[in-house]
Amino acid sequence: MTLRRQLLLIILLLFLLMFAGASIISVNNTRHYLVDQMGSSAQDTATSLGLALSPHMKENDLETMNSMVDAIFDRGYYREIIVKSTDGKLMIQRISQVKVEGVPQWFVNLIPLNTPRAKALIMSGSRQTAVVYVSNRPGFAYEQLWRNSIGELTWFSLVGSGALILGLIVLHFMLDSLRAVEEQANAISNREYPVQQKLPWTTDLRRVVEVMNRMSIRVKQMFQEQAALTEKLRAETYMDAVTGLGNRNYFNTQVDYLIHEPEKFYSGTLFLLLLDRFKEYNNLHGFEAGDEILVKTADMLREIERDAPGCVLARMSGASFALFMPNVDLEASEGMAQRLVDAQHRITGVSTFDIGHVGVALYRKGMNVGKLLAEADMALRSAQSRGEAGWHRRDDAIARMPLLHGANNWRNHFKKVLEEKSILLEFQTAISASTRELLHREVLLRIPGGEGELLNAGIFMPMAENLGFSAQFDRLIVVELSKLIGTSKDKFAVNLSMHSIRDQSFVATLEAILRALGTRAQQLMFEFQEYDVVNHVEAVGDFITRLQSHGCEFGVDHCGRGFASFSYLRDLKIHYLKIDGSYIRDVDSNKGHQFLVQSIAKIAHELDICVIAEAVETIAERDMLMSLYVDGLKGYLIGKPEHLTAA
Repeated sequence: MTLRRQLLLIILLLFLLMFAGASIISVNNTRHYLVDQMGSSAQDTATSLGLALSPHMKENDLETMNSMVDAIFDRGYYREIIVKSTDGKLMIQRISQVKVEGVPQWFVNLIPLNTPRAKALIMSGSRQTAVVYVSNRPGFAYEQLWRNSIGELTWFSLVGSGALILGLIVLHFMLDSLRAVEEQANAISNREYPVQQKLPWTTDLRRVVEVMNRMSIRVKQMFQEQAALTEKLRAETYMDAVTGLGNRNYFNTQVDYLIHEPEKFYSGTLFLLLLDRFKEYNNLHGFEAGDEILVKTADMLREIERDAPGCVLARMSGASFALFMPNVDLEASEGMAQRLVDAQHRITGVSTFDIGHVGVALYRKGMNVGKLLAEADMALRSAQSRGEAGWHRRDDAIARMPLLHGANNWRNHFKKVLEEKSILLEFQTAISASTRELLHREVLLRIPGGEGELLNAGIFMPMAENLGFSAQFDRLIVVELSKLIGTSKDKFAVNLSMHSIRDQSFVATLEAILRALGTRAQQLMFEFQEYDVVNHVEAVGDFITRLQSHGCEFGVDHCGRGFASFSYLRDLKIHYLKIDGSYIRDVDSNKGHQFLVQSIAKIAHELDICVIAEAVETIAERDMLMSLYVDGLKGYLIGKPEHLTAA
């Protein structure tokens, strides 16, 4: 029951109690008054009649006595007049039936009026000869008592209605303040921190609102302080202070994770850029001008990064930059190398030192980060030795991957796969770190390759996004998954591309599928890459708002991979996040990773967001993550991808 109804009920009960008590007291007092009045009136009549009958009693004139009694009795005010001799002989008797007109019978039965009998002596000289008895009719008293009761009821009803209306008005304003407090509390639990500007006039409520305002401000400050501290220490560990790009530590961590992650990586190309004679330029123009060149180069690389999501970008040292692009074919890597050369030359326009040399290295199975960088460095030296601006890749390093075709071949292959719906869904489990219970199964997409093998999404999805096929693949995944949901009670997490989220046709189709699933739609969870979320917060927020009524959950994948502010976690209504595997790998021995994981977990928990660690592969990593307050675990240690079939 709501507070409004409780208060209203209490007011009504109090009013009824007051009315009942006042009515009982008033009716009882009036009843006693009327009984006293009837007794007094009857006694006066009996006394007068006794005196009037005495002379006629002496003469034994019964006829006159009867006439006198009739004259009084016919007035209608009396229930009985009786004259008896002293020896008890009935001489005169007049009795009328008790009739109460205009008064409900239940009222008469409820409030009895016991009319008193008055008596007076009839004398004959000095001798007592008879007694006259008189009692009044109660009808007139009942009528007066009824009128008084109706008047009191009318008065109390008017006063009570006015008081009730006034009370409701006061309650409305008081409860408006409480509703505002409730909405404020709900907003805080939903990661919003409003402050009520309008304070209630009631002192107690005003204090409650002021406390809520202070709490809202403090919670917001706590989140901002924690997020700022985490971002600051992350930047100190992984960010280059001059350019804002990742540093060498960041580059090594990210690339090392990628080349050990088969679900996200198949091949890759490393581009190593070096601004030649940069030291001379610094000496000639000053460090400030040199830093400006570095910043311009970093901005150029960021523009390229936007066209190649998933790449790793860093300033390695001095005037050296590295760009690692996973799953790019040979032709595209050559185009990128030339683009880097041309972009550098346009940015600087400096003739005091040669610029525009790029070394290219192709990843081969079994290579580590150090070997990859060494090969790119040798290619860079070769490019420099030629003198003119350009790029170089060692011919003996070409490792053409037969599965990575050109754009036209990929386009034809995607069309065939979609037409034939020849996709395969595999699932990798995420479990609770504390109870080991299943949290959800993450959906992993597979399509057939050129020679009968299966390609994972890390290999073909970047090209599918570039060619505009990602929304079609996502649609097919959800359709196939909806068939499986009917036979399983598990939850399934689907990673959606930004193209799908912004495709109105896809969203409409997805809504239709969710409506058809009914309550089973709650088994679906949708994930977004952190890179997409940060750059398209509004679009992702609109997507979540549009689908949340179906009971779906939403999450962010690869959290912490970039250097974006964690404020997006507060702005979006997500249910969970997955910490990027680059910070999970060797977390048991890497203090920096431990700090970042724990900080992300603390920020997320303050927002009531579940934290899941990706790429857990060793027991030592698992045990460390549990001590860092991670809620869920996913990785090869927990379970490898497996195929599920609908019953």
